[in-house]
Amino acid sequence: MAQKTGNVGCVAIVLVILLILTIPLSLLFYNVGRVIFDKPLVKKVVTREVTESDLLAVTLEWFALRRAQERVVTGQAQTAIREPDVLKAIQFLERKDWKNIRDEALPAQIVGGYVSTTLDGVYDWLDSNNPLPIITLELKSLKDWNRPPRAFKYADLVYSKLPPCKQDDIDDFVKRLAAAPPGTEVLYNLFTPCAFPLPWTPDQTQDYRDGMNEVIDNMPDRFNLTLELSRVEKQSGVGAAAIKNQIRFLRAAAGLSPLVPILFLVLLIAYGSKSRFNFARWVGLPLLVGGLVGLLPSLTYASAISAALTSGAMSEVPKAVQAEFTRAFGVLFAEIFNPMGIEAAIISAIGLGVIIFGVIQKRKMKESAVTP
Repeated sequence: MAQKTGNVGCVAIVLVILLILTIPLSLLFYNVGRVIFDKPLVKKVVTREVTESDLLAVTLEWFALRRAQERVVTGQAQTAIREPDVLKAIQFLERKDWKNIRDEALPAQIVGGYVSTTLDGVYDWLDSNNPLPIITLELKSLKDWNRPPRAFKYADLVYSKLPPCKQDDIDDFVKRLAAAPPGTEVLYNLFTPCAFPLPWTPDQTQDYRDGMNEVIDNMPDRFNLTLELSRVEKQSGVGAAAIKNQIRFLRAAAGLSPLVPILFLVLLIAYGSKSRFNFARWVGLPLLVGGLVGLLPSLTYASAISAALTSGAMSEVPKAVQAEFTRAFGVLFAEIFNPMGIEAAIISAIGLGVIIFGVIQKRKMKESAVTP
């Protein structure tokens, strides 16, 4: 009889451990799936972050500075003669300038449409037989929006940020201009752009305007993201079909994950009814502990995201970009962990209630046993 009781106790201990472990894991898995696979929610969060926050502005600023550094490292500062000066000069823009350009050049209705089209393509792909997401971004409306006089406004802003030319820059230009055949166009800057004084200022300003128009004209009317994805797939060797199947499995598993701790709870109650163990201790305590463990991610996810980004994928980017991406990811993760924290607190409260109920019942049983 003692051996049988011991076996039941061992099984109960295993079930208690499994219940404590699976409560926070299932809460995490379920809430991640609940958010990631909720297309309207993801659309709302991503669109808001792209169109209203500083995420796009700081990213554009970083890419412009990085591109300027690459020109120096690779020697392209001397060889990229054909690149419009306006592209080489954007390194001088400040963050407030990028914010102004974002607000003016990237209207929320157009950018929001791109976000919607991209996410629709990805989510529709998951439930289709298509080998790749079908995503085509129509850029003609963006091009038309940014034609003059808006294009001139951007060019004038960039030009206004140029440092004044040194005498060596002016002497070099005058020398090249004198040596060029009549009617030949001579670039003002071969290296780092600078602002020439009068009488060259109006002509150089027009060059920047023409360069901005050239940039806009060279934009395609349509960007086939599906084609680009197919190239990446061929280069990486990772099959899109395999990725789709894995995502589908994760989606199904996330939806079913709450059943796992429920199963262990039912088994624990079943074993408890046979062995007549202390229900409050063997059921209430695991619920209390499992719920408390489930609260931890909700309290620590912000610092965990920051540490993961700053020490991992974004360790080489400027702190301003890190901060903006950390904040943007935090908005999305808040949709995951805030409800998860509430759910974990409810489970802990239920566990505590079971324990209190058990203690009260045990006290009543003792009092009734003492009473003749």
